[in-house]
Amino acid sequence: MVTIYKEGNEKSPVSIEACEGENLLDLLKKTGFFVDAPCGGHGSCGKCKVTVNGRESLACQTTVSGDLEVRLPVKEQTAILTDTLWTDTVMEPLQEGYLLAFDIGTTTIAGYLLDEQGNTLSAASMLNPQETFGADVISRIQAAKKGYLKELTRLLRDALMSLTGELCEKSGVRPGDAGVVSLVGNPAMQQFFLGIPVDNLASPPFAPVLTEAKWVPARDFLPECARAKLLLIPDISGYVGADTVGCVLSTRMYTEDKMTLLVDIGTNGEMVLGNKEKMIACSTAAGPALEGARICLGMRGAPGAVDHVRYSDGKLLVHVIGEQEAVGICGSGLVDAVAVLLEAGWINQRGRIQKHCPCYEEPGEERIVRLTKDVYLTQNDIREVQMAKGAIAAGVALMAEQLGISLEEIDQVFLAGAFGSFMDAHSACRIGLLPAVLEAKIQAVGNAAGSGAKIAAMNRREWERTAELTQKIRFLELAELPDFQHVFARNMSL
Repeated sequence: MVTIYKEGNEKSPVSIEACEGENLLDLLKKTGFFVDAPCGGHGSCGKCKVTVNGRESLACQTTVSGDLEVRLPVKEQTAILTDTLWTDTVMEPLQEGYLLAFDIGTTTIAGYLLDEQGNTLSAASMLNPQETFGADVISRIQAAKKGYLKELTRLLRDALMSLTGELCEKSGVRPGDAGVVSLVGNPAMQQFFLGIPVDNLASPPFAPVLTEAKWVPARDFLPECARAKLLLIPDISGYVGADTVGCVLSTRMYTEDKMTLLVDIGTNGEMVLGNKEKMIACSTAAGPALEGARICLGMRGAPGAVDHVRYSDGKLLVHVIGEQEAVGICGSGLVDAVAVLLEAGWINQRGRIQKHCPCYEEPGEERIVRLTKDVYLTQNDIREVQMAKGAIAAGVALMAEQLGISLEEIDQVFLAGAFGSFMDAHSACRIGLLPAVLEAKIQAVGNAAGSGAKIAAMNRREWERTAELTQKIRFLELAELPDFQHVFARNMSL
């Protein structure tokens, strides 16, 4: 028997029958209890910590043996970006009624309820409950191929029904009064929600399944939205999806004379470069490091996370979310920290921590830089940042090359998503995540994907336009370019 306690709810444990030798993480997943497991349960991230019979253990490395008492950690109260671009859109929805718009990200989900005049009545968000299957899309695709597709689908549908209930309750609206539901996300998240097998995303040519703007009855996926039409937005490629299309739609970059770079750095890094004449898109294998998943003490932007780092009078100055003791570091703090260490000469251009750094320690075989009493960066953490930023910078350089322009000819840069909103542009340019020549041209555009979902719900012609955009935007497969590995390696330098 396994008895599970949630932190803060000691009086209501749940008892579960389990087989001897069963993996504890698998047991927790199938019974609806979820802990962070960014590596997908391979034992490499060390973040699925639970307390088993009074001892801290990794759930993925624990097997059931006799009776167990398992205590789950308190969930981080993560700040999730729901701010969207203001959209001056003519109301012409596909059907009358309230409008629901969702942006399903790999890490977070944001939802919006709009009235029949297009005013946002409420916004709500939550962490994507699929994360226990891994922080990145690849881990979840592998899980689906191993037989977990129905569970991955159920998790997303339950999450959207929960958000729908929250949005409607806030505004005194019934879910059954919704006339239109629009949905954006990367191809994997869309297919998981719809219950479509993801084999097409597991092997070349990674062709997208959703290639048309069409609607289906929402009740088949969100039963309480009985009369609504669910708008499906097509994908550009197998790894550049409707969320990127939503960003292009909401920023109106397809109408611009200016050469525009759109960057959405999330668990993956999707980018679009172009203007009204031509556009090109790519997806970079940036990995989840910039969201803290592969960083030793990495975490989301929650209380206790170092979110900014500065250097003054020979000392590191850190800011912690919630003005409390630091327990980890999130993506914006990570980029700041590497930039500051580089500026101070405490790491070199190859990312190597220098022994003359006053915060240098070498407690074992790996060098570390201590930022606070309890938070530090390891040499491998810095290498993870270099890998991520090298992939993004290489993508920008190769897209510009394909369009026959120099980096200096890019007129404006839109940073979409939470990371883009909270990241310091100077730090990003200092480490070469984005070209230094573009620093003065950078502007954050909030949850542009969510804005695109709103626009599609508000105006049927804008929704139909998404199909035109997927035809106009050329997908660039970086890995097939002969120069990619060389450009990637060059951009790993700080």
